Amino acid sequence: MSESDSRSESPSPSNSFSYNPESNEENPFRTPPNASGVSTPAALDSQPETEISASASISGSQDSSRQTPSKGTVAILPAGPKTSVITTLPLPTTTSSQGVLPGSRFYLGKDGKRLNVIDSLHSLPVSPGESSLALPFTLGGIDESDPAFQRLKSRTPVNDAENPISSNESLGSPLPNISPDVISSAHLRPQTAGASTARSLARPGARDISSAVSSVFYQRPGTANFNSRLSSRAGVIGSASGGNDQAGRIPIRRHFVSRRLPLGYSAEKPWLKDQSHAERISSWIIIVSFILGLGIIGVLTWVGTTQIINYKYCTVLEDTFSEGFLNTTIWSREVQLGGFGNGEFEWATDSTNNSFVRNNNLYIVPTYTADSIGEANMMNGYTVNLTTAGTCTSTALSDCAIASNSTLGQMIPPIMSARLTTKKVANIRYGKVEVTAKLPQGDWIWPAIWMMPTNSVYGVWPASGEIDIAESRGNDHTYPPGGVNVMSSTLHWGPAMELDQYWRTHNALTLKQTTFADGFHTFGLEWSDQYIMTYLDGRLRTAIYHQFTTPFWTLGGFPSTYSNGSRVSDPWPSNFQAPFDQEFYLILSVAVGGTNGWFPDNIGNKPWNNGDWQTAMMSFWNGRGTWQPTWATEDSRSMIVSSVKVYSIC
Repeated sequence: MSESDSRSESPSPSNSFSYNPESNEENPFRTPPNASGVSTPAALDSQPETEISASASISGSQDSSRQTPSKGTVAILPAGPKTSVITTLPLPTTTSSQGVLPGSRFYLGKDGKRLNVIDSLHSLPVSPGESSLALPFTLGGIDESDPAFQRLKSRTPVNDAENPISSNESLGSPLPNISPDVISSAHLRPQTAGASTARSLARPGARDISSAVSSVFYQRPGTANFNSRLSSRAGVIGSASGGNDQAGRIPIRRHFVSRRLPLGYSAEKPWLKDQSHAERISSWIIIVSFILGLGIIGVLTWVGTTQIINYKYCTVLEDTFSEGFLNTTIWSREVQLGGFGNGEFEWATDSTNNSFVRNNNLYIVPTYTADSIGEANMMNGYTVNLTTAGTCTSTALSDCAIASNSTLGQMIPPIMSARLTTKKVANIRYGKVEVTAKLPQGDWIWPAIWMMPTNSVYGVWPASGEIDIAESRGNDHTYPPGGVNVMSSTLHWGPAMELDQYWRTHNALTLKQTTFADGFHTFGLEWSDQYIMTYLDGRLRTAIYHQFTTPFWTLGGFPSTYSNGSRVSDPWPSNFQAPFDQEFYLILSVAVGGTNGWFPDNIGNKPWNNGDWQTAMMSFWNGRGTWQPTWATEDSRSMIVSSVKVYSIC
């Protein structure tokens, strides 16, 4: 039998790996034994072989005959393409001898777990006279860019000339601080016999190494049932001892191993487990509370909706001004000079300069009296007598006639404007009103949409009541009391003027990003024997909502006597609606200024004082340099009304 036959029949280690292309092994990328570039036993027959004897610390046969290396024997096969150097060291009896192949920088212990990187390595020189070994510049299957290679490269090399190392010296001593019974590793050096072959078979482009570099390998069983925790870089190479699992260059994906959870850990699913009695009670409490909450919300919503009464309304007045002119059978113009009890600075006229219809809209425009009668007449020596003209709508002489006198500080009202009412045809007791309008802008302009009683059944104002659906100020949004960005709604009531308790039934709505002069809005009123409500652009935005559940006399908390000692008496009967149980009519007006406090003193560069009512009008006109520029165009200082709707409860 030939030597090659003898070697092929030599028994292989019991745990050797045999490649089977049909099998479904752990690493499908392992190289089959006869792959290109892999030395097989037959190929190795024709190559020279060098045998190295280990020192006494490595037990085993040192016979130089050609045979499969046994324990304690180091066999270095001839160099060739991808030359493999096989080394076996003493292992525990529980572990079979394995071939040590290149590809790792770790040790394997007897329990199959990897150990730390070798702390110290020897550099093995090339024999004297031998040129550098032309192998690929790698270390244990890694290249120069690998951090582990850089760490190994930084080791201090041994001077070959001064410290020649023999075979026995390199392999005769155990590795420093590493016990042979827990590792399988060796320091290897290329032999002269195989150097030329290695050079000739080195792959193209390989770099020369000035001295042989020590390599650290691990042996890894090739059996499929070996459960290694190492990263898989595996391959298969043929050898005299059979197939071995080698650390190669082909990576494979491995199962993610958590640092906190063991491999194979199955996530807990506590919701599938039985809950404790306390947990079940807590869960039911939450569920029942949620259901009860929904039920309470539903009940409150139902109660709230049932309290809102949807009355049936009958139309009393609906004017969209589509006729192209003001219908005087519906609208009456108030004509007065006395300031309507508020010390206002306008002359209410019946002139079409101050109230007219244009483009299907009603305009109420303040103008300058000086443009009509001249500024000189307005200041001195001019008399206006509305009684003689037969146009005055008031019975008080002070409201119908005035003469200008600069010495006494009396002047004709400097502004002309208009006040329109529905008193002739549209008087309602309980019903609904909606006015769609754009409010004017300009300092000290006072627009209002409001209602007054048809008959003063309970006495003079405010005993018979007043309903202010919406009123505003033409000043800009920086005006502290609120400018054209604020809408106020109020109910006035009380046994006398000084006991007006309007503040108990008052509210204001503010626009945040725009003003009431920038577009049209709907100002509404709902009024019944149950409540009185004002709103903006629909019932969802309520200004005031007053239910008739308490008599106004009780609500007002009035004193028993006036300041002069006279007794204060209740002007209303025992019903809860009075004084808002009588007929009222609608008023649309644009006033200017006044001394009643609607424009507070010393705020917003106000040019007059409310206490100086005799000279307030003169002061206002003299300060026109500050407010006249804010009046701008006719459209901007006008209240423009697009529709008026008045209904009564049927």
